[in-house]
Amino acid sequence: MHSPVTTLRDLLMPDIVPQQQHVLHRDFETRSSLLLKTVGTHRYASDPRSEILCVAFAVDDDPAQLWRPGDPVPPEFTEAACNPSWVVAAHNDSFETAIERHILGPRYGFPLVPPERHRCTMATALALGLPARLDAVADALELSNRRDAAGQRLMLQMTKPRRARKDEDATGALWFDDDERLDRLYSYCRQDVETERELFERLAPLSPSEHALWLLSGAINDRGFHIDRAFAEAARKIAQAAAPEIDLELAELTGGAVTSIGQIARMQSWLAQQNCTVKSLDKKAIGKLLDKDDIAPSVRRVLVLRQGGAQAAVKKLEALLARAGADDRLRGAFKYHGAATGRWSGEGYQPQNLKRPAVDDVDAAIAAVATGDYQHVKALYERPLAVVGDCSRSMITAAPGHVLIGADFSSIESRVLAWVAGETWKLDSYRRFDASQDPRDEPYCITARKIFRVPDGTYTKESLAGHASVHSPILA
Repeated sequence: MHSPVTTLRDLLMPDIVPQQQHVLHRDFETRSSLLLKTVGTHRYASDPRSEILCVAFAVDDDPAQLWRPGDPVPPEFTEAACNPSWVVAAHNDSFETAIERHILGPRYGFPLVPPERHRCTMATALALGLPARLDAVADALELSNRRDAAGQRLMLQMTKPRRARKDEDATGALWFDDDERLDRLYSYCRQDVETERELFERLAPLSPSEHALWLLSGAINDRGFHIDRAFAEAARKIAQAAAPEIDLELAELTGGAVTSIGQIARMQSWLAQQNCTVKSLDKKAIGKLLDKDDIAPSVRRVLVLRQGGAQAAVKKLEALLARAGADDRLRGAFKYHGAATGRWSGEGYQPQNLKRPAVDDVDAAIAAVATGDYQHVKALYERPLAVVGDCSRSMITAAPGHVLIGADFSSIESRVLAWVAGETWKLDSYRRFDASQDPRDEPYCITARKIFRVPDGTYTKESLAGHASVHSPILA
């Protein structure tokens, strides 16, 4: 069995196959008590409750075949693992790879194909600016093979436990797995292979350098990053205690018109009845309202509750703990080519979008939250959930025996795009600002000056605050 461990040199300088003689297309159907969308691919695949239902595969233009548990390992998979002129392909290959590594290999003896000979039609589609989902990209390219919509609904039904019927033992997982449904699922799986194969043949492959970048992305996701589980669980305990109290006070203030912090439409309606009409209840809109002196105390308190209870950072706690493995590492958190510019986006926990702390003493906030005592945190801070959100970055930690290093590139996308576009004036403005740190030299201030045709030094960060044009994509 091929080891999944790959060196950095292997990723950056993968073996280039002179002639790819064969392509093994594959698609798997699985089921589990865990929800894939909730826990993510890596935890789903590694959980002993997850099972394989079937494997559909095809080599080159040969007819699609089917493997089921109990069948011998198909010789095509053995040949693909041993023969360097073979590659394997799938749509969202990281899922198939994880299932092979954690289920098909250990439980059924499937060999593993080296990572550098994997191909992913989802990655290729994203790099070409096409949709990620198989059905969407098939429709966009008007492929002759399309995804079986009815089969997909059946697959979603069969991948999670069903409710117990009368006289059934409800203590274990029960499934829709009668012969008729299974045969229909097998047909659906084979059709996915046909669609993926046509897509593979239609798309231009990733360049060698981009393929190496995709491999590196996979290695990063496989390795994951370490979290402080105990601290995250203490923070969740505080959040769970805070939410009911906030909702109860909200119901009392509004006379039962609003019973949950997430009932936006109801809250807007109640506020309108209090002569406070709002189009949005996001952080910025609430901040502007709270700056006013003429709002009623009850309205102000409702807005404060909304501001303190609607912390996106707090919602990340559930995603963090749901996706972390038994070794306290969170894997699969980055999506290759998630944005049109080619940069990664977050998956599940969204580690690239963590809240910046607003509390003055972060260390003191961490010490308070680490107690897991809601009343203690509430006694120290007016908005306990906001403080929990302030501590979200501290939940990512160095693994034992390691050091965590944080780094960031200033305005990286704007700089690279300027370089690609040959906008030397913008590059020069970045160089000047990097050297002077003069607020009048900030590049977006220079951009605003060019747009409005005004003299140098007209704009600063403060003078542009609130200006509608600052939010234009042109200035991004």
